[in-house]
Amino acid sequence: MNHIARIVAMFLIAQLIGLFVGIQLIGNPEQYGNPNVTPNQQSADVGNSVIFILYVVTVAVIVILIIKYFKWAPFLFKALELFTVFVTSTIVFVVFFAYLRVPYAYELSFVLSILLVALKFFYPRIKNATAIISSAAVGALFGFSFDIVPTLIFVAMLSLYDFVAVFITKHMVYMAKEMSKMDLSFSVSSRERRYVKEKKKEEEFSVELGSGDIAIPLMLAVSAYKISYSMMDSFAVVLGSSIGLVLVLYYVTRKRVFLPALPPLCFFGVLFLGLARLLH
Repeated sequence: MNHIARIVAMFLIAQLIGLFVGIQLIGNPEQYGNPNVTPNQQSADVGNSVIFILYVVTVAVIVILIIKYFKWAPFLFKALELFTVFVTSTIVFVVFFAYLRVPYAYELSFVLSILLVALKFFYPRIKNATAIISSAAVGALFGFSFDIVPTLIFVAMLSLYDFVAVFITKHMVYMAKEMSKMDLSFSVSSRERRYVKEKKKEEEFSVELGSGDIAIPLMLAVSAYKISYSMMDSFAVVLGSSIGLVLVLYYVTRKRVFLPALPPLCFFGVLFLGLARLLH
């Protein structure tokens, strides 16, 4: 149960940070340079959902090939991790400092992001903190960039992909195992040692939740805010996805198996969003 509590706590922290960032971006897009990540800058275009699911599949193929055939893969992924931490933490810091009207918000954010990257490089144990910040920024950016209809389509396609990648092709399981060895900021984890009576020795037991499993429900929550600019819709998504997460983690910790987290998280997120809309 400790694993479940830790992972859910980190998930909720990322959701709250990301919601704050996303709502600030929605309310003041010009202040932040209108950071829409879609190719055509059209938030309502459902074609962007198809484009990004193709991106996801392409990146997965590239990652698998690099892991299998590129001997410098750990170095490459480490560099990618540090770059991602720098960019995403800068976004989060800028929004917070701008909201607080701190002087030289951009310059201060730049410096703090560099320090965070250096800290992650020398102290890999802060992986959970950097993963939370990165997931919050990515979810906020995508929620800002997609209106609710393209978001729902993207979430549905990504959930289907997650199911196929875990249960059919199983390449997601392979990637998760290989990436977890590198201790990168692409997931949050909870680890502890337990005494196994059958083996009469202690073994390390860990549970991990990928950054995508944090960022995509957050994307849905931020995008939902744009329906009526009501926090009720966003919090409904967070509540629903949190319930889905608890159910997944409970099953995983009991059975010690890999499960695709996105389908249940997104299903309950959408379900609770629908209930919230009915109550409006």
